[in-house]
Amino acid sequence: MNKISLCCILSLAFLNTASAAEDVAPASDPSNFCFFASVPPAEFPYKVIKKVKVAKGTYGGVSELVGELAQRAKAEGGDAIINYAGSQRFGLLPWRLVRPVVRGESIKWTGAAPDCEKAGGSTLTTIISTNKAPGQSGQADAPDASETPAPAPETAPAK
Repeated sequence: MNKISLCCILSLAFLNTASAAEDVAPASDPSNFCFFASVPPAEFPYKVIKKVKVAKGTYGGVSELVGELAQRAKAEGGDAIINYAGSQRFGLLPWRLVRPVVRGESIKWTGAAPDCEKAGGSTLTTIISTNKAPGQSGQADAPDASETPAPAPETAPAK
């Protein structure tokens, strides 16, 4: 009986130590991770670390995978992702006919890290909240109808 209780006490002590170690090392917040549709301006030097890709085995949206892509890039030591692309791709098997895939290249800034939005990128939070790819959020593709004056209607001369 003493052996069983000793094993239980040691097990609980081990679990307590493991959870305390997790509490000390907080998980990094990927919400400010930066994504670029192409490459950042030349004034911000960087080094490419590795290509990263995340795919879902079944149907779904691309926005579901962007957070995991940021976590994989951070795990490799990356500060941002360049050449980001997210799309629906054809799978191999019939029940995986179309599936979401996100990919890009993880980079490490060699100089000071730029402000993501000012450098032409989008943060993870912005991508998820607007559901738009980097470079598309906050930019108007065409002028708003309220900003462009309507042309005066032409009247035919009375005869």
